[in-house]
Amino acid sequence: MTNENNRMYVLVAIKPGKEQDFADEIAKLGLIRDPAVDKIDFVHGSFDFIITFNGPMDEIDSSILEIRLLPYVLRTETLISFKLFKWEERVVKQNKIDLKKKRK
Repeated sequence: MTNENNRMYVLVAIKPGKEQDFADEIAKLGLIRDPAVDKIDFVHGSFDFIITFNGPMDEIDSSILEIRLLPYVLRTETLISFKLFKWEERVVKQNKIDLKKKRK
């Protein structure tokens, strides 16, 4: 695993009625203060929480494993973002194309 920063979204489904208990457990684990955790959102839908991580893959991986072992977790799904291309370069290219079209 690399030390490069990675962004991951962990979707967490919790047993019904146990949302507060889950929040208490992740607080006990220190995940709220974990520097790799960007934010934790309570959401409605197929999942109950989305935890956004940003940091080295090995640190994030160990946090995800801790989450999966919590008693109220029914299932998790991890989404790993990757760089397809540099957004800044794409925006600059698109702006140049738009400017050329306006000049015609």
